[in-house]
Amino acid sequence: MKCRLIILLIFMATGLCGYAAQVIFIDVAHYIPADSQFGVEVKGNKWISFADPEAIGGRAFGSPGDNNYGADGGDPFLAAEPYLVIAFPVDVKAGESTADGKVWVPWARMRVPSTFNSFYWQVSSERPYKWKPEIITNAIRWNDDGINNSDKWYWQDNTTGNDGGAFPDIAAGKNYLRVGARESDPKLFPHLDVICFRNDGGTPTFNEALTSGTAVEPANKLAVTWGRIRNTH
Repeated sequence: MKCRLIILLIFMATGLCGYAAQVIFIDVAHYIPADSQFGVEVKGNKWISFADPEAIGGRAFGSPGDNNYGADGGDPFLAAEPYLVIAFPVDVKAGESTADGKVWVPWARMRVPSTFNSFYWQVSSERPYKWKPEIITNAIRWNDDGINNSDKWYWQDNTTGNDGGAFPDIAAGKNYLRVGARESDPKLFPHLDVICFRNDGGTPTFNEALTSGTAVEPANKLAVTWGRIRNTH
């Protein structure tokens, strides 16, 4: 009887592990300076950061300029420049990778003041980086024309408004994200502040990000979370 009980408990634990999921929030402010093109004009655009009280961490990012990849980027190509490279703040757990059958969805928290409304994304599980997909096409963009001119923060996934959107190949362990400019404008460029990768089928929310415990200060400074920032205002 005791042996049967132990076997049953092991079976139940194994079953519960099979239904595990992982949600990872990424602060764009955590970009890796040495590997990113922040503040440097490349092909007519330049990544900047600016205060926005409605951004989760109080600052937003964008890449204003006169180069519009959506109109003249030349699909396919290898790098949407300028770009930011950001490390996932936590490792992907064993059993939660794409190779384990988990479907990861990339979400971007964006603000679209005009019709310039999109960014490209790629992922890598290695350094030196091997970006996946290697060739950039519209399949790896955050883009929804239905949001044009809304000028409000919202969560954009990889397929809404983007038929044929691809899903990222996420490995167990360390992963990295590269975000590149797509559609832009010198003034009416899209804004970005937080990325969320998740394999639980859920949709991220403002409050979920605040309570995620994600550190939003650079790694060489005292860790501060979005929730702590909000509680001081």
